[in-house]
Amino acid sequence: MEHERITQAEVSKALETSEFLSLDMSQDTVYALDYSGGPIDYARIKLSTGNGKEILLSEQMAAIEAADYGDYPAPALTDASDDRFSISSDEAAFGKLSQSELDQLRVDGFFYSEKPVSAPGAKPQSTDPDCVHAYCEICTDNTTGGHPETWLPGTFTCYLIEHVWC
Repeated sequence: MEHERITQAEVSKALETSEFLSLDMSQDTVYALDYSGGPIDYARIKLSTGNGKEILLSEQMAAIEAADYGDYPAPALTDASDDRFSISSDEAAFGKLSQSELDQLRVDGFFYSEKPVSAPGAKPQSTDPDCVHAYCEICTDNTTGGHPETWLPGTFTCYLIEHVWC
């Protein structure tokens, strides 16, 4: 699995004002969208899927943030504790979820977990014992913007966001 970091600098330097940065979602790549150095113009990024469809990242992000997550908080992709979120066309690519958690993700279209900072693998960005490390993986259908209707390659995109709350 390849890992590639995307910042506003990549969007700005690679493009004229009317062009788009295209992320090839048919590759085995995890793209980390890192906005720690400043906001990214997500409306200038297109996701190119394995089946030839192109989706504006900003539209897919809006659909994710507007979706219903029941009792869980809606993910705020541009409000992560580490100022980044990741995307991939493979739900297992992030390496965060166990097989049973991946199974639950495929049922619900998302998986949310919270761990105290003292939990193994919590990887907090704080040493405060009252902090909680939370992560959410969401997969969305590339056509409908909802939960994936099928889990066929090229038909969905997955997002991972992490937070630390104190």
